[in-house]
Amino acid sequence: MKGMNEIGAVAAGTWHRILRMRVVYVLIACVLILIGSAYRYDVLSLGQHRALMVDVSLLLNTLAAILVAISIVFEISREFREGVATTLLSKSLGRTQYLVGKLIGISIAGVVITGLIAIGFGVIFATAFDQVAKTMIMGHLLVMASVIPMSALAILFAIVLPESIAAIVTAIVIWFAHSATTLSGIKIIYGGILPDLNLFNLKAQAAYTYLGGIGGQYLLLAFLWGIVYSIFAMSLAGIIFGYKDLK
Repeated sequence: MKGMNEIGAVAAGTWHRILRMRVVYVLIACVLILIGSAYRYDVLSLGQHRALMVDVSLLLNTLAAILVAISIVFEISREFREGVATTLLSKSLGRTQYLVGKLIGISIAGVVITGLIAIGFGVIFATAFDQVAKTMIMGHLLVMASVIPMSALAILFAIVLPESIAAIVTAIVIWFAHSATTLSGIKIIYGGILPDLNLFNLKAQAAYTYLGGIGGQYLLLAFLWGIVYSIFAMSLAGIIFGYKDLK
């Protein structure tokens, strides 16, 4: 029970710190403005502005999820640099508990941010077209679920690599992971270790297969896959972190 309280404290400190930043809400407002502006492209898009608005919303929400995940790299590096992590770990807080708390905290922040964008999109789309389809909701829920495995990857690289390199590598790996289906045929590049983040893409073939019938089941399976992969990434991070000297 004490361990759970410590994990909760680390998680709360992480998501509180991020969600208190005013720039987060400025960026959310900018994203929603860009989504709403797609409605004005009815002529340029040859009447496809409805689909354009959906595509823009999913793209921008995915980018928001990626940025939130990468932010944990700088958060952890800052705590190492300022000695905050050392102070926490010198007490009863274990290294694994610290990492799990960071993952939970950044995941909550990511879900809140991507959730606000999804709600904003829903309001804008419903106002413009008087309806919101099930597939649109499913697409944004998948984006929200993708925050968890992406954050786990970011934490892994934050433990292994220096701050600036970790952020760049995280961004590159996430990009490759979103292209895992395409890269799977190139064995020399893709060996199956990368997560298949294309599973969280509304337009992925697997998503289209299930959305017509059992969309809820596909969402659940994608979410559970993300949890399982996150456990793998965090276990690897915990092993490496156990051998790391903190100054």
